Amino acid sequence: MEPPMPDRRTGRTDHDAPRRTDHDAPRRTDHDAPRRTDHDGPRRIGPYRVLAALDVPGYADEARRCLARDVRTGRTVVLTLPHAAAADDAGYRVRFRAEAENSRRLRGPWVAPVVDVAPPGAELPWVAHDCFPALTLPGALAAHGGPLPEDTVRALGAALAETLAVAHANGLVHAGISPQAVLLTRDGPRLTGYGLLRARGVAAPHTGRPAGAHGDVPAGLPPEQHAGEPPRPHGDVYALGAVLAYAATGLKDVAADRKGPATDRKGPAINRMDAATGRKDAGLAALPPGLRETIAACLSPDPAHRPQPATLIREFRSSVAPVSPARLPGAIGAALADQAARHPADAPPPEPVEPADRPSSARQGWSRRSVVVTALGGAAGLALGVGGTALWRAVTDERPARPEPLAVRGVAPAPLWRRRIETEIESPPLLWGNSRLLVPGAGVVTAVRVRDGQKAWTRDNVWGIGPLSSLGGDLVLRPGTRELIALSARTGQVTWVERSYDGEKRPQFRYPLAADGRTLWFLAQNQNQEKTATVVAYDLKTRKERWRTSVPGGFGGYDEHSAVLRADSLLLSNRSESAPDTPWTYLALGRHDGAKLWTRTYKGVHTVANDPTEIVSGDLLITFASDVVSAHEISSGAVRWRFSCEDFLYTDGALHGRTLYVTDGNAVTYAIDVVHGRLRWRRRSAVDAASPMSESETVLSHSGRTVFQVNASEVEALDAADGSLRWRFAPVAEGASAGALTGSVLSAPGVAVVRNDRTFYALPVD
Repeated sequence: MEPPMPDRRTGRTDHDAPRRTDHDAPRRTDHDAPRRTDHDGPRRIGPYRVLAALDVPGYADEARRCLARDVRTGRTVVLTLPHAAAADDAGYRVRFRAEAENSRRLRGPWVAPVVDVAPPGAELPWVAHDCFPALTLPGALAAHGGPLPEDTVRALGAALAETLAVAHANGLVHAGISPQAVLLTRDGPRLTGYGLLRARGVAAPHTGRPAGAHGDVPAGLPPEQHAGEPPRPHGDVYALGAVLAYAATGLKDVAADRKGPATDRKGPAINRMDAATGRKDAGLAALPPGLRETIAACLSPDPAHRPQPATLIREFRSSVAPVSPARLPGAIGAALADQAARHPADAPPPEPVEPADRPSSARQGWSRRSVVVTALGGAAGLALGVGGTALWRAVTDERPARPEPLAVRGVAPAPLWRRRIETEIESPPLLWGNSRLLVPGAGVVTAVRVRDGQKAWTRDNVWGIGPLSSLGGDLVLRPGTRELIALSARTGQVTWVERSYDGEKRPQFRYPLAADGRTLWFLAQNQNQEKTATVVAYDLKTRKERWRTSVPGGFGGYDEHSAVLRADSLLLSNRSESAPDTPWTYLALGRHDGAKLWTRTYKGVHTVANDPTEIVSGDLLITFASDVVSAHEISSGAVRWRFSCEDFLYTDGALHGRTLYVTDGNAVTYAIDVVHGRLRWRRRSAVDAASPMSESETVLSHSGRTVFQVNASEVEALDAADGSLRWRFAPVAEGASAGALTGSVLSAPGVAVVRNDRTFYALPVD
């Protein structure tokens, strides 16, 4: 028999004093309530006072959920925490907290925003979601007195499928969908439980199967995970089908015979034995006819037969009069109103005070002041300023009154953080060590942490005239007109200042050429010496000059990209001459002594100072001129291949392995095999043809799996393997720059930092 249902009006057994459920009672330990005062009194979990349990007896999954109030701010949240038996496992606590932190990346209007996570040293891990008042799905069915109406299940399915579509498009697998993880609120469902199966982790002995809260197998666990495979996107679809089947029938498990062979994947679950009742087709036969086929497809034992989330969205919205997810049966609405009346939410202060060493968890909700992206028609994806529906990305704690419609295809991931620099930015920011974003302004350098967007330090009175450059190790160079300043990237402290190269005692510093942590090579030249220049090798440890060599004035005198550092030599190009019909030439200097090793000319390539920067790969020199990409052998000067594009090349290329990615003035991106000069793929951007491409960029993610094509209005993320669109991102701007993108992309492991004027967004990638 099914366990007794809670009160039909509220979905709970007791509002004011949460009590132990049957499945919790034998397993209670001190970890459950580290600050419990007495049997009936209030309990504390971290900074939260528990108000009421949300769990329905007999419907537990991998976690417990309760309403709680933050004693610091008065904010009411839904608190998710593990069962006591699981929490005794130190490894599980670490995994639980890691999944809770990662759940911040799960975005969408139907996701319960994460507002707080247990600190690393907490005895009991927990995650707090901003979602109140709320009922778990079993609680909602209890309040309703039975299964939900078909139109309500359709609306629920469409909303949850939207969430899966966005998650899967951004490389996330939920691995925690269950009836208990679905919360119903007055403005629609909210999904919690991210990563609970991954957190559980340990397989049952001799089976390879992940155990449930009490050693049993969760009802929504797909057959392939039942057999020991890791969570994958098609497993989320199976779990979604199980949740919707429960919502429509009230039965715990209407899927396949859980004890049958996992390798039997020949047919939909509708032809299997229902484990909960022991009757063939008992569960799926109870489904409304309009939902039966779609839910049965989700529950197919063969992952290949399960539909994609985008297909499910269309199926669930195919009814004549689709119902809004916020429209709930009257009894559920009454239960939510009753819950709100019993536990009114206290308004938190405008600026909650948080420890300085922790990211601001209060900035994780949905906001109308954050990033707006608008859907283009058809398969074009997302861009700003074009007709369509809006998706508000979350970076602050303000939430819209109602969720906006969510465009699925091409949706950019929600920013992990957003940071605006208050001072004008003088030159391109420098990404140091994949952990610090160093932003140079007028006499000031600001360091921002890549992991959370928080300011690490600010250094004043460091005036310069060019971009920051890495010296290797901890040091970065801030070049000035009469001094070189070396800053610590970790602390912002000035490590040393060199004032000798001021044009009086020694030639005046012009540009850094290369650095390897031990030596800085730079170009120096006096203003009255146009025909000659000096290359200086400067020892960073002793702060003394190692050698200097005089070179013709056209070599190495363009900018910091003028030299290529190789194992035994420093290559200087003559591109700064920019004289008509001047052929490209390299001058090689000995890396250790500055000796002139050789000079070689590459026919068919003319020097143009403002052309994209050349790329060197092994013995291959790749140059860009007009609409042609050329490859020469450095050692012999022979032409290896030439590749013609549709239009002029304004942007630097990006090389990963043996593939070169370039974008021309028609916004066409090409992937070229650099060994043979053959086209691998090409893709034309959906950007307006009138948008200028002279300020465009082509950038690779840190792993090389994503190509970012940056134009004047947006960033397109393309799959590096085939050029297919992953997503498009158009950040909000104000005033004269509204509707435009004036910036660039920097890549760190797992993160792309998009700059738009003085605002930076960190987006998860790969």
